[in-house]
Amino acid sequence: MIRLLGLVAALLLASCGPRATDARPAMWRVSDADTEIWLLGTIHALPPRVAWETPAVARAIAGADTLVTEIPAGDTATFERVAQGSGLPPLVERVAPAQRAAAAGYGARLDGLKTWAAAVTIAAGPMQAAGASAEHGLEGALAARFAGRRRVALETQAGQLALFDTLPEAAQRVLLARAIDDPAGYAQTLAAWRAGDVRTLAADFERAFAGAPVLQQVLVTRRNARWSAWIARRMAAPGRVLVAVGAGHLVGRQSVVAMLRAWGLKVERVQ
Repeated sequence: MIRLLGLVAALLLASCGPRATDARPAMWRVSDADTEIWLLGTIHALPPRVAWETPAVARAIAGADTLVTEIPAGDTATFERVAQGSGLPPLVERVAPAQRAAAAGYGARLDGLKTWAAAVTIAAGPMQAAGASAEHGLEGALAARFAGRRRVALETQAGQLALFDTLPEAAQRVLLARAIDDPAGYAQTLAAWRAGDVRTLAADFERAFAGAPVLQQVLVTRRNARWSAWIARRMAAPGRVLVAVGAGHLVGRQSVVAMLRAWGLKVERVQ
């Protein structure tokens, strides 16, 4: 379930150096007579030298007076602070028998982690192999572009980690099982994001949450509802805003885009 864990796994990554690639991430615009809000789907950890600032994205960056991201710049909450567990069985005992050999391959180094944190660490592996890091993600670059302009955060990093940390153990074990089973997930998500392929992104997201309603509610649906409500309220005031959040939150039947449209707001795809 790497598509679920990319946000937190991005906190762990160090970069390598593959060649430059181009990307056309999906972007939408919500507008009325005096307000314009762009919705840019991000990927939190990227390989270096991915060229994603297309003319459409550049216009949104130049035109916006406010940048909205998931967490504030410089949020200091750390993964390590909340990842350590106590009294938990070894990792191999937290997975189904068919996965025990794979879990054993990580050795004892993950035994002291909470189950969700072990899942995040496993999910970071394919990203590291691709040379991806949060340093090269869109959020850092956007923060630099918006220096001197207003910044707003929808959540805190501590709050995001708490979503994982308060999951029932059974749900955390679903995360762990799917992280082990999905080593190609990051590469597939990256390819779809680069192409702006919202159908593939939505289908991947639906598969990731299939049979896991608790995870879907806690990690996606409720957050999308909160973010959509914020955007709807912001539409009542004039201005131009760029909202940059994980691309998975902007695609599919329960996405921010779908919720805004259901409320009667005009949302158009602009890239």
